Amino acid sequence: MADQYAYPNIPVYTDNEGLLWVPLEQAVRSMDMDLHAVNNKYTIGTTGPAYSVEVNNSGALIGDRPIELPQAPRILVNKPYMTTEALSALLGTSITWNEQNSRIVLSPITESVPPQQTPPVAAQGDDGGANQVRGLAMDPATKQQVVDYAKQFMGTRYEFAAEPYEESHAFDCSSFVQHVYERFGVDLPRSSRSQGEVGQNVSLNELQPGDLMFFYTPGRFESNRTVGHVGMYAGNGQIVQTFGEPGVTVSEFDEQWQERFLFAKRI
Repeated sequence: MADQYAYPNIPVYTDNEGLLWVPLEQAVRSMDMDLHAVNNKYTIGTTGPAYSVEVNNSGALIGDRPIELPQAPRILVNKPYMTTEALSALLGTSITWNEQNSRIVLSPITESVPPQQTPPVAAQGDDGGANQVRGLAMDPATKQQVVDYAKQFMGTRYEFAAEPYEESHAFDCSSFVQHVYERFGVDLPRSSRSQGEVGQNVSLNELQPGDLMFFYTPGRFESNRTVGHVGMYAGNGQIVQTFGEPGVTVSEFDEQWQERFLFAKRI
């Protein structure tokens, strides 16, 4: 069943072509997502970037995958707006406007986990496509070094859609994993969704320190099968990750995280 979100006292616009423009910020907040703005670029997601759009540019990103929107976002009354058609294309769901009740009607997002059979890790110098990682396969001893290095950032503050660490001194979930692995010569994608499309699948009973663990965000998507968060297995039933307060932390892989767990990948 579709959900409806009210927009009291917030204008929507219909252009000469009959397209309806709705405020991006309110649409994002109504889905319990964050919105990060840098100049005219907007990043949408939860603990890490899931979608990216730019004003006056019809090119957009779902994770790290480029798509073309039917209409580019615009600035109206000093705020970013998108058409319901473009938002529907970005989120992969149906978005309409109920004028009588001044509500946006959003059908649940039905995206699913990426295919579990993915190509092996690519050696440095290979073509790094959407399902490949530039870097070298690591032995268990090196993977433990990866975890030890990650723990050096304990307490580093969390910031959604964080800029590179050297500039922001902050991480979101996927930029943290990307930064740590980069230290060891592995070039991971920026978003958790795209990170879930690389590497080799491993089961829970095969986990080794340094393996990536992917989770859904409760209530965000209809099937709870879409990647919304990534952490790194730290060994001994623990995850090193970042989200909210206190920033980078080591968490127990307890019932809460087990319920949200989707799959794991080995780089």
